[in-house]
Amino acid sequence: MTLSKNGEICLVLIVAVMFILPCLMLGLIYESEPYHVIPGEPVKAAADAAGISVVDVKGTLWNMAGATGGKTYTLTDPEGDIAYVAIQAFNSAESRDAAVRLYNAHAPGKGKHVGNMIVAGQYLIYATPANSPIFAKLVPALQQAAKTTT
Repeated sequence: MTLSKNGEICLVLIVAVMFILPCLMLGLIYESEPYHVIPGEPVKAAADAAGISVVDVKGTLWNMAGATGGKTYTLTDPEGDIAYVAIQAFNSAESRDAAVRLYNAHAPGKGKHVGNMIVAGQYLIYATPANSPIFAKLVPALQQAAKTTT
């Protein structure tokens, strides 16, 4: 089976559109989180609002450019689920977004940890396990906290 030159060009265009169009759609649908300072401890406030208990808190500093410090929380809910949430503040939108790009550059199992990351203001928040019901309860409260400070 042979394709004409027009058929080959058409096939290349269709394949290109199949890959480019979804990327453009995602870019239009999802806005980047604006950089703004969220005061206080947003994870603790969100956990309290969602009825989640904070079992342990430890200070932490990620080894990344622009990271200014954060905390790692051990959380539990009334059903007995346990999750770990690490939050790290960054000194600029550029350094925060560079950390997100670095995280997304790794495939799971090849340097990328299995968890979920969200952006809220100056913070990157990483929770594990990814499918934790605690994280599902925590995210809406974190998003609300981020909205109320802008």
